[in-house]
Amino acid sequence: MAPPRRKPGQEWLNRYPGLYINSRDGVFHVRHPITRKQGSLKTRDRQTAIRRWAILQQMWEQETPDFDAQLMAGNMAAARPAGAGSRTTLRDYLKHWRTDVLGHRPTKNGVTWAECHVLSERGRNRGKPIAIPTRRDYANDARQLEESKDSAFTLTDPRILRKVRRLLSPWITKPVHYNGLRNTLSRVFAHAVQDGLIDANPIPDIKKVAEPKRDVLIPDDAYAEITAHLCLHKLNKREHDGTWRAKICDMIYMMSQQPIDVFGLREDQIHDQEGEHGEIHFARHKTAVGIVLEMNQELRDLVDWFRNFKRQQGIISPYLMVYPNYFDKRSRTKPVKHRFMQLSWAQACEDAGYKGQYHLSDLRKKGLTDEFLSQGENDKGGHETEAMRKHYRLVRPPKRSKSTLKYIKKKQA
Repeated sequence: MAPPRRKPGQEWLNRYPGLYINSRDGVFHVRHPITRKQGSLKTRDRQTAIRRWAILQQMWEQETPDFDAQLMAGNMAAARPAGAGSRTTLRDYLKHWRTDVLGHRPTKNGVTWAECHVLSERGRNRGKPIAIPTRRDYANDARQLEESKDSAFTLTDPRILRKVRRLLSPWITKPVHYNGLRNTLSRVFAHAVQDGLIDANPIPDIKKVAEPKRDVLIPDDAYAEITAHLCLHKLNKREHDGTWRAKICDMIYMMSQQPIDVFGLREDQIHDQEGEHGEIHFARHKTAVGIVLEMNQELRDLVDWFRNFKRQQGIISPYLMVYPNYFDKRSRTKPVKHRFMQLSWAQACEDAGYKGQYHLSDLRKKGLTDEFLSQGENDKGGHETEAMRKHYRLVRPPKRSKSTLKYIKKKQA
């Protein structure tokens, strides 16, 4: 049966079947998938309602025949002689996978990386050990799951689907992160299958949360207004020249890369003698794909602005973008953090009257869209698939053609 049509403005509820809002008082309620009986969640808060909906979904799932059959099969399996999987908790196995399989070794001075036994499953690098940035993301996910009190169940627990859903439930309102953690768990359980601890990976039976597609193109006027507010930086009840914050946004836009790839830019990655205006050599954090970006005069001037800014501040640093001297001792002269600029951008959007409308990450889509309209087909985004190139191009120019046809004339006899 097709899902009911949602009212205008409530389309986001499609991701949560059975969850509704009362149009009269704004209170959330749910509808049982089989009996169709309704019950109030007694809240008007969206996040609270989603959490309560998730708990009810787990309870209702237990009522289905399929779930009962699966539970019975699990109980029968539990009656067999216990193996290593019945003595190993997911928490312990996550740590083993992170340290011994991924090679993630935390030390007092940071993190060292040992040999990696996790191979890439897609793209041109299929069959090769995954790149350091991907290993870092997997390790962060594994540690987050390890620290949860809900990860202390065994790998052969007969109610493992329910336990995994419970483990993931705190992130159900954050679809991107939820699906990332689910993907990491799938890798972990797949390795447990190879180790002979369990018979099958349970994660395919746990659905992903639908991720809303973000197609937001920041208008030029809005960008100018937002960055104008960034030029005045209020810190510790004092006002400072914050032009450097607006220039960082210009850098993200002109490089058209993910913010994390811009903030780590070092002086030695700028090759002044290459090309007409120089080149920037770097590798994408997400995929480790190497990119050589030939600068135009505007990007060249922007790079020189940051160099002059550091000289005026008397700052010696290998990084191009650093905090100025009016920051406290813990931050001044250090590389600018992505999180700091996210908060600065959000506040500037609010001050300019665009609260919540635009994200710092939207500058990448704006840059790649404008670049595509300007020069046509290009590889500036460093994408390996046509689908991802299209994902970051929100406007496509019309196809141009020229008419050369003439009137059809009747042939002479």
